[in-house]
Amino acid sequence: MPTPFTLNPLGPRIGAEALQLDLAGKLSEQTLQALEAALIKHEALVLHVPEMTPDQHLAIASHFGESEVHTFYPNLGGGYEQITVIDSKLGDRADMWHHDESFLPSPPIVTMTHAQILPPTGGDTCWISMTSAYDALSPRMKQYLDGLSAWHDMNAPMTAALQQGVVTHERYVQVVAQNRRHLHPMVRVHPITGRKALYISPTYVTHIDGVPPAESRAILEYLHQHCMQVEFLFKHRWTQGDMVIWDNRSVIHNAILDYKPHQRRMHRASVFARQPETTSAPQDKEAACATTV
Repeated sequence: MPTPFTLNPLGPRIGAEALQLDLAGKLSEQTLQALEAALIKHEALVLHVPEMTPDQHLAIASHFGESEVHTFYPNLGGGYEQITVIDSKLGDRADMWHHDESFLPSPPIVTMTHAQILPPTGGDTCWISMTSAYDALSPRMKQYLDGLSAWHDMNAPMTAALQQGVVTHERYVQVVAQNRRHLHPMVRVHPITGRKALYISPTYVTHIDGVPPAESRAILEYLHQHCMQVEFLFKHRWTQGDMVIWDNRSVIHNAILDYKPHQRRMHRASVFARQPETTSAPQDKEAACATTV
């Protein structure tokens, strides 16, 4: 059976685009499996789909897991509550390096964003392969990180937003009261590929558990700087109707805020695993997916 699209790599370590993807009618299981395989291999996948409908958006999301109804952001409603609206005119922003919602016990595994309104210039998004960043660490640093965990806390960026006047004090108190924080291993094993990736970000990670504060700050500062190397990065210049799907288990991202006073509106779906994922051994699914790309 022919592959339902052409896969074009966009970077040496992360990023690819699916060309000639036909969205006429219902998305076939073959197409969904091929998209998943491409995502697993390249970590961030660009689709040029200005004709994509909300139903098709959710069909892709449902293939990966359970779509989230976001706690804070508005959504399309009317049966499309799982499609979150991220609109700069409402003050929405994501101009910081982060995994989506890593402060949750089980964060989303995949996120997909569809461009609706774009500024005339700017508004690019960047992704970093935390898998490649981990691979490039020295053996001694890998040994040091083995078994360590770090705290991910939503209060950290909220405090910064309050100081910058981005959120009101009432909103700050409302979010902080939810106590959204969780301890995660600093190195995670991908449940499908078996590859290791750093699971940290300068936005949500506050400190390494059980390590003296000065040592924690020094190690995290080094790791954050290490991850910023351009060889681990993929940057996408959006065009109308583009969708990017990324593996939230193994990449961090940053939506560059350089387009004021223009508007940038995106439709996003984040997906939770249907069952808790193991991070200790690869599954057979990778071998199956590899044959479809």
